[in-house]
Amino acid sequence: TSNPPSPSNQSIQRLSTMIMITAGPTIRAAGFALLSFILYCHCNGVTAWQGGISYHRVAKATTTELYSHPNGYTESLLSPRRQFLLQIAGTAVISASAVSPHRANAAATVNSARDQWRLASSSIDDLLKNWSTDEWAEKTSGGDVVRVILGRLDTSSPLFQIEKALKILRDSEFVDDEIEFVETSEEFMDALYRADSLAADANLKTGSGKQTPPAVSLENAKKEVVGMQSIAKKLNAMVK
Repeated sequence: TSNPPSPSNQSIQRLSTMIMITAGPTIRAAGFALLSFILYCHCNGVTAWQGGISYHRVAKATTTELYSHPNGYTESLLSPRRQFLLQIAGTAVISASAVSPHRANAAATVNSARDQWRLASSSIDDLLKNWSTDEWAEKTSGGDVVRVILGRLDTSSPLFQIEKALKILRDSEFVDDEIEFVETSEEFMDALYRADSLAADANLKTGSGKQTPPAVSLENAKKEVVGMQSIAKKLNAMVK
């Protein structure tokens, strides 16, 4: 099927002048209505001659085909509505590509949180395995040995900010029972805070009044760390 003819600017101006000069008021109004309709069809690429275009060509035109006019310029056969929908689709693709890096970072954060928890759990086992109350009690700041491993004095410990890692795991696919995980995590953090406080008490050797011996504070701290180890095993069973 040949391309449909398109009215040139000169033809349109000539027709408009003829309507103004020769037609009466009624015919003039009808003529301008017809002219407006022709211009509307022309601008939207839907002229009366497109009735002879095959279905295949129209379907193709909805995607990439451009219509070549005799006067040298090209016009898309897409209707304004389809152009608008394509703009929305393009925006959605751009938005998805912009969001995907954030999703990748979130996945990396979840994996990092799980790795941190596994290292933290192992550090508790190592702390109890190497626990030495007598040796640490003889030091001025013997309790700090425990506090460093608990992540309260040093950022290198996997237990440093472990509560943040637990919160990330809580909302991840690695945990099925969120409620139970939250409750157990709270128990773990409470035991950690108590162990840290008791270890800090082991450093207090000066001042007036009767004080708890450092060895006693360290032993009490050890009991809390043993509790942490027990709770950590429950958490390990919850994290896939």
